[in-house]
Amino acid sequence: MKLTFVKVRDAKPTDKDQMLSDGNGLYLRIRPGGSKTWIIRKKHLGKTSITRLKRYPDMGLKEARLKAAEMAMDKHVSTVRVVDLVKKYMEEVVLDSHKRADLVQGYMDRAVIPHLGNRKVRDVTRAELVSVIQQYAKRGPRTADQLRSNLKKLFSYATELGIADINPMNDVTRRVTGYKAISRDRVLSDGEIKLLWDLDHDNARLLRFLALTGLRITEAQKGYQDGERWVVPVSISKNSRAHWVYLTDAAKSQLPLPKCTPTNIQAWLRRLLNKHKIKPRFTPHDLRRTAATRMADSGVEPFIVERVLNHTLEGVMAVYNRAEYAEERINAANILENHIKEVVE
Repeated sequence: MKLTFVKVRDAKPTDKDQMLSDGNGLYLRIRPGGSKTWIIRKKHLGKTSITRLKRYPDMGLKEARLKAAEMAMDKHVSTVRVVDLVKKYMEEVVLDSHKRADLVQGYMDRAVIPHLGNRKVRDVTRAELVSVIQQYAKRGPRTADQLRSNLKKLFSYATELGIADINPMNDVTRRVTGYKAISRDRVLSDGEIKLLWDLDHDNARLLRFLALTGLRITEAQKGYQDGERWVVPVSISKNSRAHWVYLTDAAKSQLPLPKCTPTNIQAWLRRLLNKHKIKPRFTPHDLRRTAATRMADSGVEPFIVERVLNHTLEGVMAVYNRAEYAEERINAANILENHIKEVVE
């Protein structure tokens, strides 16, 4: 957690040294005698080096962050280019915490670096960023809005490091992309389910797997089989909670799943639906909604459907209902399989 001016000011000494981290290798060291000193710890080839800066309050938090940013990039903050910022942001923020780092890297490679890579971070204007976003809107308003969100986070990181004084993306809203969030309730019809089961294609196997398990596409591609279960580890779970679904015979028959990106699957599905003139189009995530709806329509209790989907329960259920319901979830998977078999046959 980042330090604040109040935390730095009010930090009290104890009977031993304290090291309060601000990130980026910057620490406030507090001696038992009460002295506070800024230090920077860097690791290289397995060895840790410590650089002593100035004492607090001779050097404030903002100045210490600026110095840490300079040392991290081996250059003065006024000369840091956008490409340098992107590299550091990907290494220290995205790769460490983002579940789909490849998507963020794609936005940086396709839109940010080609247009702004050699610009100094401090010289980038809001007008330039809006221009990049609106050019990217040719790919669609939703993907342009995702670029807008990623740019806001990128330049927010720049302000944290002291490389930029203000975030030029502040107050840039969805209006510049034309994107309007629409709540989806698309569920596949019997005919659309039959179409997926008639296709002899690797991508169709993945989509059938989603329909039989209710998994998200990333959970299917990055999870793994453990006997009769498909395991979704914490690292890729949307709510940071490990999860499993039961593999029926029909689900197991779709394995192994194809090795391709979700973007490729989505593009292939769009072409397929255009070919068959299916409107409105459905997405891979709509198969998850379809699985939930078909289970509920087949008599599976709503809270069991929520367990199968690994949704976070609300209210009292979230506090008291921590049962696994393994047998009921297995039964729900079998009910879903039988329902889909009836539709297909």
